[in-house]
Amino acid sequence: MGLLEQWLSYPAAWDRILSIIGIEIHWLILQYVLGLPLMVLVALLAYRRSGDARWERMARTMTKALGLVFAVGAATGTASEFGLVVVWPNLLEAAGRYIYYPLYLEIFAFLTEIVFIYLLVFGWSKLSVNAKIAVAFLAMFGAWFSGAMITSVNSYMVAPTGIVAAYDPLTGWKYDQGYPKVLLVVPKDIVGALDVGKLQSLGMEVVGDTGQGVAVLMPSKIVARLAAEAWGGVRVRDSVLKLVVKPEALGAVGDLLVKDVVDKILVLTVQTVGYTTVTFQSPVYPGTLVHSIGAGVTVTAFTILGAYALLLIKSRDEKSRDYYMLGLKFGVVASLVAIVLQGAVFGHVMGEEIAKYNPEKLAAMEGTSSSILSVSRMLGLEKLMPLIAYGSLEAKLPSYDAIPADYCTLLGVPGVSDCRPPLMIHYLYYAKIGLAVLLGLYALLLAFLLYRRASLPGWVLWAGALSPVAAQLVSFLGWAVREMGRKPWSIYGVMTVDVAHTMNPADPLAYVLVALLFLGTLAGLIYAAFKVLYEPSVKG
Repeated sequence: MGLLEQWLSYPAAWDRILSIIGIEIHWLILQYVLGLPLMVLVALLAYRRSGDARWERMARTMTKALGLVFAVGAATGTASEFGLVVVWPNLLEAAGRYIYYPLYLEIFAFLTEIVFIYLLVFGWSKLSVNAKIAVAFLAMFGAWFSGAMITSVNSYMVAPTGIVAAYDPLTGWKYDQGYPKVLLVVPKDIVGALDVGKLQSLGMEVVGDTGQGVAVLMPSKIVARLAAEAWGGVRVRDSVLKLVVKPEALGAVGDLLVKDVVDKILVLTVQTVGYTTVTFQSPVYPGTLVHSIGAGVTVTAFTILGAYALLLIKSRDEKSRDYYMLGLKFGVVASLVAIVLQGAVFGHVMGEEIAKYNPEKLAAMEGTSSSILSVSRMLGLEKLMPLIAYGSLEAKLPSYDAIPADYCTLLGVPGVSDCRPPLMIHYLYYAKIGLAVLLGLYALLLAFLLYRRASLPGWVLWAGALSPVAAQLVSFLGWAVREMGRKPWSIYGVMTVDVAHTMNPADPLAYVLVALLFLGTLAGLIYAAFKVLYEPSVKG
């Protein structure tokens, strides 16, 4: 099976493609909403300290850009949220128990963004420097606050709170012991109807009594089967639960819907862990948060670098060249700092979390399969990566070929043929790493040339003008690895994509039209940026 064919073989291919287009376009724009307020704030602080009017001009230009991207980002974000409701309704119904609180707070974050971003844009001439600094800080706070809420929800989908992965770097895969497992709190009336001995023989572990229920580590293949039966309208007497319900209790509970049983377990689990904190307790949340904001800042920094490099090439306004050179220097320093932090610190934290909580994804990312040409094997990194990921020379990378293709199913349910992440993310991941290294080296070269006050060759400036495209591509590849590498799960260990998506998919033509609307919105933003920001700057 080919790499693309493997990815397409997961259920709901059209739904997944449409989600990629919609969410990736929103993410492309969103990165500037995360990064520009910080850059405006730094430029204003530099202006306040130096009194150099060029810093204020730079801050004003970036504020105009922020106003543009925020308007379009709000539109694409709203469209993406409607898309989630329409295309993945079962996912939202299942996740509604734990995602409502961060999404509720996200509304206030969004309002904070609206108020202070547009106060900065439209009140610029009325505000003092100190007031602009305060407003820029609050705009940044709103954007990062919003990002913190959304990434908590996404983190829970990547690694739910209480997930125990199926890999030990010293002993190998633990599928034969029922892993991966999910921590659940089962109400005591349900526990009383179940044959605990049979459940333990299937891999369930009793963690302890919580008062209202019993905390257990449930094999994820049982959880995924229950989720499939719950949204399939199955009753207990026709469910896999029948195998573990005590014979004397089957008469009383046999006609219950599995969804009612699952709902009780889900409600008590979230209540026990904490309604307001359950998503923030996802073990991959810290790395996700800093890596996501870091991506926004990095892309924004390279875009500033690229914009001023292009102006130095194209502008006919000689009086502004000093200003353009200052903008280029600012972009270079910001890019260099951002990409070093993003790669060496934030990316490393994210990588360690993937290694511990998503070992199947790590196996795909590192290409530990004999069926593909592995870049890491070709570069001799296979002995180095375990040390980086696990901090031990004794550790071993998880073998992709040793993952059972049906590890997420129980007796053929849910209906997915391959539970392993797509191997194509190996090439996406290494393309991302390679491009990021090139960008870092380029920023270092440019910083060296500027420090030595050397002349900048034309190709160096043209490379700078193209660097925003490369930075966006790096970010796109990173998000693709994150989302595609979680498949076929929508919520890892809990719900697969065949259960999560709509049972009433639209005609493919409708999907194409929606995708064109997203692409048209992006084209409109690019045109607006060209007319509002680029043309006036070039003409002087």
